[in-house]
Amino acid sequence: MTRCAIYIRKSREEKDKPSHRLTVQRQHLPAYAATQGWQVTLYDDGHASAARGKAINLPERARLEADIRSGKIDIILVIELSRLSRDDTLQDYLQWLTLCADYRVKLATLSRTLDPSQHSDWMLLLMEGGFSTVEMKIMQDRMREGRQEAFRAGKYLGGPCPPPYYYDKAQGKPAVDQVALARCKRLWQLAETNGCSSIARELNMPLIAVRRALQEERLLFYQAIRPDPDTGELIPCDWPAVMTAEQAQLIRQRREDRKRGYSRSRYGGLLSNLQAILVCGYCGRTARSWKNQRKYKNGGSPAWYGCKALEDSSICTNARMIPQEDLDATVVTNLINTIADPESLHKIWQTTHYADNTADQLDGINQQIQDLQTKKQRLITAITEGVIDFADAKKTRVGIEIALQSAQTKRSNLLAAIPVELDWNAIAITRAEFENLGPDDQREIILTCIQEIKLYHSYAIITYRFPRDITGSTIARIHLPPPKPTRPKK
Repeated sequence: MTRCAIYIRKSREEKDKPSHRLTVQRQHLPAYAATQGWQVTLYDDGHASAARGKAINLPERARLEADIRSGKIDIILVIELSRLSRDDTLQDYLQWLTLCADYRVKLATLSRTLDPSQHSDWMLLLMEGGFSTVEMKIMQDRMREGRQEAFRAGKYLGGPCPPPYYYDKAQGKPAVDQVALARCKRLWQLAETNGCSSIARELNMPLIAVRRALQEERLLFYQAIRPDPDTGELIPCDWPAVMTAEQAQLIRQRREDRKRGYSRSRYGGLLSNLQAILVCGYCGRTARSWKNQRKYKNGGSPAWYGCKALEDSSICTNARMIPQEDLDATVVTNLINTIADPESLHKIWQTTHYADNTADQLDGINQQIQDLQTKKQRLITAITEGVIDFADAKKTRVGIEIALQSAQTKRSNLLAAIPVELDWNAIAITRAEFENLGPDDQREIILTCIQEIKLYHSYAIITYRFPRDITGSTIARIHLPPPKPTRPKK
């Protein structure tokens, strides 16, 4: 019996909406195979793209390829040949034709069957692939033109929204989160007169998150404008502005005034002098960078991390010297692996920290404050017009003042209790990108993500500033290389 593989795929961005094309494939292809008497195996990738560079995300196509190489398939049935591959270079398509030709696998649609191992059918398949490639290029050009037009029209083009915005699916553009806006306004107010470091300390935020929030592209986004890449003119955008041009200019000016350079190194190692996050696990003292005068053959000097108490070994007998390059590499590897999927970390963080009724509570308190202020103004007006005697109204006014002060205190406490969320885009980085950063930027990434590193004899405990998994754990344990044996004295 002929062994038939039915491959189903439909490239579509709106994955949540029903697809008539997918329904046709899932109903008609098995029915057609049954009329031919074929033994059917389904390979369904559903909504996915077979474009070059994205085909790696097609697990069912990968399974189909493995089955072809195992000799389990005689014929592949698709709604059209572009379901197997649709790239703009023909490279992936030619690889599939070659694979099918080598293993004597035929390609079939509802209207015809072609055998790649036959020269005439190979030519027909090449022509059809060429037409598909041209169609793909035309489609890409149209999409590019449409994207450029949407850009110049100020439309939102997708991607994560910076705080205080979130993406509103109903409107199809960014909307403002009022809770996050209150926190951002405080940051912008401080940025008019303070540097990033002092703002980070004041708001208990990571330094890199503050710097990211004050970048030029963010300042333009807050004003709902973007520069035209060709003319440099500012394009009005279709989301609400939350910052004025005057405030943005004050922040830019303050940032320019505080620019300064450093001509010498301010730290011995990547993890040393980093707000004391590197500590001894035995005595709790800060770990420092150590060097000696001995030189390697390449001209470098050996460097270690170790407890400060190692100046007197009798104080902390369990501590040991750890080569800086070994600890740096191990910590960075654990860090990069931890932040490899920032979207999942974001969801875990929201589940762990967010209270669903925080925004409602804040709205209720704001409404209460507004009502009390209105009541106070009416009372003052009544006193001024002589409707109420001042002595009679004094007790009522005192009560309003007390209630107003209490409500304002509740609002301040509620805003202070709102956890400061990390800028997940700022920490989304690969190992190669991390290695290309300067030492200062690398240290900022580490300080943003890691709260403490405790050094022990054979391992270290890293405490992150956010949960690493759904259990809420922030702890990671890394193994350290054993100490190198010392040469006996002669």
